[in-house]
Amino acid sequence: MTEGSQQHPRQVEALNDPPRSDEIERLVTALHDPTRRRILLALVRDCTPRTVDELSHLAGVHRTVAFTHLERLTDLGYLEKSRRRGRLGKPASLYSVRAGVLSMSYPPRQFVTLTSILANCIIGLGNQGSTVAKEAAMRFGEQLAVPGASSVAEALLPLRRFGADYGVDGDRILAGNCIFLEACAQAREMVCRVQAGILEGALRGAGISAAVEPQGPRPLHGCAYVLTHPKRAA
Repeated sequence: MTEGSQQHPRQVEALNDPPRSDEIERLVTALHDPTRRRILLALVRDCTPRTVDELSHLAGVHRTVAFTHLERLTDLGYLEKSRRRGRLGKPASLYSVRAGVLSMSYPPRQFVTLTSILANCIIGLGNQGSTVAKEAAMRFGEQLAVPGASSVAEALLPLRRFGADYGVDGDRILAGNCIFLEACAQAREMVCRVQAGILEGALRGAGISAAVEPQGPRPLHGCAYVLTHPKRAA
């Protein structure tokens, strides 16, 4: 055999041998127990550090049970533990989720990397690229819409299928969960503009005429968007 033919079988064997995925084992361990799963998902949705007592009440279990699950999730790398200061008595432990905690694919897929590449391509096109991106996002949002919504909040309900959590406060749309969070870290301005386009398209498809512009991140979590309704003639 030549040197090349000797190497070939080993290369094929390596390709056929699936890579180890400790991440899958960790995720299965974290989500297998119903109580532990409930606690973890509650923290993911809430995005706010919580004490053992708060989480035991939320999960409907004894404090000791909640503490055991929280420590296990911390050991698995899904939670971060800190201390609450500034109160009398012993400082309470606070548990919060790590960023991107449940983001996983197998085999590995680099969606965030692809998003970063495409976003930078659009940014490189200047104003034209930004305009085209928002128009495409508006068409996407309009396709999801249910015509005849009686309010902005109702018009945004179809976006829940993507994990969106939108609230309305006057002329602002508040996103409790940024559905593009990891991508946003790569190209915030472009990603926020795309999400604004989806919101505007969903409103337009529901029969509500309003422009939507990103306002940026909120202090604790999520982000905000400003609604501008067209002025009516007097």
